Amino acid sequence: MPRALVPVIVAVLVGQALLFVFPALMGAGLAATMAAVAATVVLAALALLVFGGGDAALAKEMLAVVTKIERNETPQPVQTTRTDDMGELAAAINRLTNRDKAVEQANTDALTGLANRRGLNQKLAYAFKRNQPLALFYIDLDKFKPINDTYGHEMGDAVLKRVAELFLANVRENDVVARIGGDEFVLLMFDLTDRKLLEDRAEKILTAISEPMWVNDVRVKIGGSIGITVAPTDGESPEALMAAADETMYAVKKAGRNNWKFYS
Repeated sequence: MPRALVPVIVAVLVGQALLFVFPALMGAGLAATMAAVAATVVLAALALLVFGGGDAALAKEMLAVVTKIERNETPQPVQTTRTDDMGELAAAINRLTNRDKAVEQANTDALTGLANRRGLNQKLAYAFKRNQPLALFYIDLDKFKPINDTYGHEMGDAVLKRVAELFLANVRENDVVARIGGDEFVLLMFDLTDRKLLEDRAEKILTAISEPMWVNDVRVKIGGSIGITVAPTDGESPEALMAAADETMYAVKKAGRNNWKFYS
């Protein structure tokens, strides 16, 4: 393969990645980022084979890495000692993979695997940038502190993990579930603003977390106070929408807890 093609292929690969990595940092999401990068990687690898001089086994390994990325799996780095054109391409793939792993880790709550506050803020900012309608549930668990006080923080962590699973089971695939600190969670439901549908969803979620649950052979019962806001009606910015939901959640707590309420 003519060496002149190598800078072109690598430049296209890196350039395409940057076009999608930076939006991801603003909230577009890891899956969308890597799906776009994957298409370019495939084309680059095929180009190396078509123009000759490529290593079919190495190209196959690179394509396997791309496939895992497309499935939102964590791939192992491409293994090669080559320092030629194919080696350069493999190194570029590894750099992009590592970069997105770092982005994902920075946006993820270590305990539950949910989005953290940083990840949530990026998702919200991106949705507002696109003027995307959405509903936001701000949830604070009820009766959680006594669990920590009685059984210890290890038990509390186990309960938080179980609650995270329940939230994930009661949202759609493209919705976002985030733990923003302690026993506070936020659910983002994109393109869902119908009040009746949101009422049904709130009841379903509240029922799920209010049922007694067995955690580490201990039967525990908690609840949740939910403040609901809808964008863009209840806030012209992510900060305003979150503040309105937080305020509403505290109003629910003052009114008796274990319930939900709309901001407006």
